[in-house]
Amino acid sequence: MQHIDISKFTNKRVLIVGDIILDEFIQTTSERNSAEYKDIPILKIKEKKSYLGGAANVALNLKQLHAIPYLVGCIGDDANGATIEKLLQQAEISIEYIYRNHTQKTTVKTRIFKDNRPIFRLDDECDTYTNKLHNAFILRNITNAIQQHKPHILLLQDYNKGVLNQENISEIIQLAKQHQMLICVDPKFENWDLYQDVDLFKPNEKELNVMRDTISLKNDSFENISKVIAEKINCKNLLVTLGAKGNFIYNSTIAKHTPLHTTIENADVCGAGDTVIAVASLALAAGFSLEQIAILSNQSGFIVCQKEHTQPICFNEIMK
Repeated sequence: MQHIDISKFTNKRVLIVGDIILDEFIQTTSERNSAEYKDIPILKIKEKKSYLGGAANVALNLKQLHAIPYLVGCIGDDANGATIEKLLQQAEISIEYIYRNHTQKTTVKTRIFKDNRPIFRLDDECDTYTNKLHNAFILRNITNAIQQHKPHILLLQDYNKGVLNQENISEIIQLAKQHQMLICVDPKFENWDLYQDVDLFKPNEKELNVMRDTISLKNDSFENISKVIAEKINCKNLLVTLGAKGNFIYNSTIAKHTPLHTTIENADVCGAGDTVIAVASLALAAGFSLEQIAILSNQSGFIVCQKEHTQPICFNEIMK
């Protein structure tokens, strides 16, 4: 791989706005079935681990890459929210701009394993009823963070849990533009077309296909689909992650598939998208070309998919 000087990542100030999630992983074993339900095993918990997920995992990746993250988001006033705050503090990531919402619970994704094999996932969350108070707290925290720290980058990490919504996305983008910040987006399925005039837009292949269907675009080549999507939201750079196939990049001067030349058996993809958007955003801020961003994104995704559970990338791992 060509040498890319990631020392330029150091001390880049990044404002992350998005859905904060607690990722839990529970290892179990079973020696007998339930007496109450036929053929249903009794799972005995061997180990339980908790990790920062969603926008909090993006912040952790940025911290590991020697950048300075400022996290804006929402957690519930509950034990899981307290766990997230503890994990952030252990990682020396500020919790100053996190809104504790007393009307909803913290989003938790729990992956259950039996004898080291994943068997199912439990999502504990409530439908987010976005209201004026919620948006007022989020916008206030964003404004305060910008005024106090003057970030280089705004990174929007959308998991469709409600922090980013129809009422505030455009206002957040305009606020960033007023302060000459780069804007990078990791979208989900809803509200993607509200992310107008951003510098980097990073859907995965599944999300791109949903966007294609939303605008009734035929099943065309990646280049044509990317061109239409990029024009619709007027983004400067498009980075589509394709899992084991690498990624596809598009802007006004390039349309290129960058393959992943190595494979991973039993890849653990948890949090890989968080890592890729963190690396890609820093690379954009460092002035790297879109081709270089594609290379770094492939490399960083490959590294974290070899790790167990939701793990961030480390600076020295990319330097190797």
